[in-house]
Amino acid sequence: MKLPLGEDPRPPYVQAADVLRAAIHDGELRPGERLPAARELQRRFGIASSTVQNALRLLKREGLIYSVLGRGSYVRTQETPAEGEPETAAESEGTDPGESDPAYTGLGDLQRGWQTATSPADDPRPPYVRTADTLRKQIQDGRLAPGAKLPSARELQEQFGIANSTAQNALRVLKEEGLIYSVQGRGVFVHQLSPRDQFLKRYHEGLEEATAQHRADEEAVRLSGKSDDEVAAELAAAEERFTKASTEFEAATTHRDAMRAVMEQRKRLSGNYTPEETAAKAQRLHDRLNESRRRR
Repeated sequence: MKLPLGEDPRPPYVQAADVLRAAIHDGELRPGERLPAARELQRRFGIASSTVQNALRLLKREGLIYSVLGRGSYVRTQETPAEGEPETAAESEGTDPGESDPAYTGLGDLQRGWQTATSPADDPRPPYVRTADTLRKQIQDGRLAPGAKLPSARELQEQFGIANSTAQNALRVLKEEGLIYSVQGRGVFVHQLSPRDQFLKRYHEGLEEATAQHRADEEAVRLSGKSDDEVAAELAAAEERFTKASTEFEAATTHRDAMRAVMEQRKRLSGNYTPEETAAKAQRLHDRLNESRRRR
């Protein structure tokens, strides 16, 4: 669901907050339920990451949601204190809250059917599959860039609370998929993209940038409150003023140069130079003499 950015005069983050607020009030997002990741909201609403952050921040100030470090944003329950809650590291650093949580499986329509996956404890899949899913997502969204070194198996054990064999099996899955490779004595690394994949990545990034620019242009046009004819008329008037100013500037420059020449002629006739001008003139004469001697 895209927001009605062109029709609704309110800021986009207010529109996004309204949709989420309605979902909470209607019971589509129940108390204690986790909101979709900010990246998913960004894609579904068609807005920038900062806009999503502002919408979530607004709902947090209203006491409707709260954030848990490394897990995401949740609908507040009556037992959860609304005040004195520290801001998560994800928010303080400007990153997407909930983006690192792999449990969310996607949305249908944002107005209905908010679906969240079961918690990791209730997930029937083996732990190594869930671990591989998390690492795969980090590779796909760029948090683990091509050529980047993955955490060691010991670090994965501590990060996910899993056994060494589970970490090894997760890495083995990603190796079989061609996403990572091992270097003896150095560790495990993300595979470099093929030329085709690099092209597709640049293409999609350029497409996203063009789409964001298009939305920004639409927003600027909407906020200007002027019709195409009014803007065209103002542009024509501005170009006319620019042409007139350019002509006047050129005329003034020509007149200035002419007056400088006249003043120089008068000084040569009268010899009425300032000490600085006399010294500069003597230096120029001295330099010309030295130049002619070098040429001989």
